[in-house]
Amino acid sequence: MKINYLKYFFVLLGMFDFQKLCAQSGNARPNVLLIITDDMSFKMIDIYNQDTFIHTPGIDRIGNEGAIVKYYSTNALCVPGRASLLTGKYGHSTGVLNNSNFPDQSLATIPKILNDRGYYTAMIGKWMMGDFQHKPEFDYWLWTPNATTYFNDTVVYFDTSFAVQEHLTDFITDSAIQLLSRIDTPFFMMLSYNAPHYPHYPQVQFENKYDSLNFSYPVNWFPYDNNFPSNLYDSSSTFNTPQSYQNSIKNYYELMYGVEVSIGRILDSLEFFGVLDSTMVIFTTDNGYLFGEHLLRGKSFPYEECMRLPLFIRYPEWFQPGSIIDSSIALNIDIAPTILEAVGITDTFGMEGVSIHSVLTNQFKRTKFLYEQCPENLDSNSSSIRSYRDNYFQYNRYYCSDTTEELFDMILDPYQKKNLVHHYLYQDTLIIYRLKLDSIRINSNDTLTIFSNECYLVNPVFTFEPPTCTLTKMNENCGEANGSIDLTMHTGSAPFSFIWSNSSTTEDLVDLISGAYYVTVTDINSNSVSAAIFVSNISAPVLYETHMNATFSDSNGSINLTAIGPSHPFSYNWSNGITTQDLHFIPAGNYSVTVTDTLGCVSQMNIIINSIEIQDTNTEVPDFTGIFFNTVIDSAALHQSIILYPNPASGQLSITSENLIGEYKVELYNGYGIINQKMKMNFDSHSFYKINLDQLSSGIYFLRFVNGNNSFIKSFSVVK
Repeated sequence: MKINYLKYFFVLLGMFDFQKLCAQSGNARPNVLLIITDDMSFKMIDIYNQDTFIHTPGIDRIGNEGAIVKYYSTNALCVPGRASLLTGKYGHSTGVLNNSNFPDQSLATIPKILNDRGYYTAMIGKWMMGDFQHKPEFDYWLWTPNATTYFNDTVVYFDTSFAVQEHLTDFITDSAIQLLSRIDTPFFMMLSYNAPHYPHYPQVQFENKYDSLNFSYPVNWFPYDNNFPSNLYDSSSTFNTPQSYQNSIKNYYELMYGVEVSIGRILDSLEFFGVLDSTMVIFTTDNGYLFGEHLLRGKSFPYEECMRLPLFIRYPEWFQPGSIIDSSIALNIDIAPTILEAVGITDTFGMEGVSIHSVLTNQFKRTKFLYEQCPENLDSNSSSIRSYRDNYFQYNRYYCSDTTEELFDMILDPYQKKNLVHHYLYQDTLIIYRLKLDSIRINSNDTLTIFSNECYLVNPVFTFEPPTCTLTKMNENCGEANGSIDLTMHTGSAPFSFIWSNSSTTEDLVDLISGAYYVTVTDINSNSVSAAIFVSNISAPVLYETHMNATFSDSNGSINLTAIGPSHPFSYNWSNGITTQDLHFIPAGNYSVTVTDTLGCVSQMNIIINSIEIQDTNTEVPDFTGIFFNTVIDSAALHQSIILYPNPASGQLSITSENLIGEYKVELYNGYGIINQKMKMNFDSHSFYKINLDQLSSGIYFLRFVNGNNSFIKSFSVVK
């Protein structure tokens, strides 16, 4: 005969004389419903998930109608996490640091404290902290197995075992709703789901829900390839292929979706029974879970995905809908003090956490915390771990025979992709955070002696400070191959090697000619830096001159000398003994000048001043080379009436007259008396002419104006 154990279970429920609670809104002491999942990644909730097809409206409702809290575990394992949650104490205080230890029965826990204060206490689901026997602090005991197949499992009701055919998620939810319908006193209910703990067997109605979808891979999907603990990949299964990840995560989410639907049912039931607003509803999990991050799957690692947990609290007495509490870090040791404050019980139990409500009232703010882990036994490959975490860095110390540490920059590297313990920029930070960990252990009374296992950092890669240098030059002077380059090293690890573009291997260069020079510097760590510089040739002064020839044997010639160079002032020494820059009122002849700059560089130039005889006749001058004028009829009045500008000129010469009237033949001569151009100009009070000088070189030129017997000459200079 087949026995319907589920029906038998509900018959047992009916044996208890519970009266349905109609309303508790006027009760000063709130109910407390603590919902705990098992091995749940915080990313399984809608608000944390990058996959848009994941939706958790039932769970989200708790946060949307209450508070969403930034929340971490002090130990990412089932038993230690639950022990800290119920006692408000660190694992080193409860003595529970791994799944092989259970809390001492003398410890004060939330169900004990509330049961002593007249609360009806109930535990439904996975217990973990000891055997399955009924615990006296609970008025209601319904235990589901720690290791489950979800279907056809054996459960324990008080001290009676019986089989359950339906999925455990449905069984736990149905049992909770049945009990909620009968309680007539303020209650504390610990509703502890086995899901989504492995194996991932979802309810029949949710099988294949995500089969057609393709889940995104975590941002930190790839494994560590350097600077990671040697026991990291030994003690946890990994995803060998992307397809294995896709298959596993779909089952994982399908199993969790059953919990999501169940929570919606629980909230609807509380609302139906009229006790939703008088009940503090807390949703969280015992520990986080790595699912593909760093190619790992599992828990008990000091990484964000294991340490961070979801925490939603719905309690209208304290929290406005949609409250976000992220200015302070909440820990699993804060849940018990939070419940105590809500029910009005003073903490006289030495709890190490604080009420999360104190953050809202500005009484407390946590910016750092201690994380701790111990292996199941000292013979395992795992090691004990202590971590210091704040808003900036996380430092992990593995207790190994060799120094094994991790340092993550949580601002620049929130996904913990790169261990910085061997990075030169973070050596001072590493020292500081070692001290911070020691300090927080002392302040938290973590005085346990921690034994070391055989472990080490795999493939330690050191990031050294790269070499940097500057080049300082002395330019070559006067073309004498006397340039130099001084190289100065600022950072890097000596000794250094140098390779220059001129094949030199010395640090500095001397006796250089002008040109470009390149160097590559390599330090002892094989880090290199390259630099380049151009050595200029500071040559002797560059000389330019314009001159006016002398006429006849007069001393009316001149030389205008221009010297260009960076090392001025210059000194001048002319062949006629003059030391000025220019020469004036000189006769025809050969002149040489020596110009010396402040570096002693010397330039020389020779200039010939010719004697020019100008012939003038009253007949038109033929256009041939070498014509001169020996007679000049130059009326002062006529001469002054012509204006040439600019003078000196370069590209164009303008000609105008104040009172010259009539038509004039105009002839352009160079300094040797050679005609370069002829033209006619008709002058009146508005006359204005321009002569293009592009074809003329630098020098002295003459314009001869002829009108009948009137003739006069105007001179101008061309400077290019």
